[in-house]
Formats: sequence, C-alpha cells, structure tokens
Amino acid sequence: MRRAFGLGLALATLTLPGVCVADDIKSGPDKKIGGAFDVKVVTGENKGRTMCYV
Repeated sequence: MRRAFGLGLALATLTLPGVCVADDIKSGPDKKIGGAFDVKVVTGENKGRTMCYV
C-alpha cells in the first residue's frame, strides 16, 4: 500500500509541471486613469490638507 501510494505521488509530482500552464503576469492597470483626482493627506507635514494628483 505504501509503495503504491509513493509511486503514485512521485508520478503525479513529475507530470504536474507539464500539465499546469499559467497566463503571463501583468502589473498595473491596462488602461489609463481618467485625469486628476483629489486625495486627503493623513500623515506628514501636509496632514489634513486635500491635494490633487495627476
């Protein structure tokens, strides 16, 4: 029983990398963000102010 389990586990481990195919990793948004946006600063010397980021 142990031998059959070990052999099955070894075969599954060897065949899995060939079966699993993943998509390419993408980072960030695929389209541009539309314009400027306002952010309230919560730390630092500008704490409490609203700033505009583009």
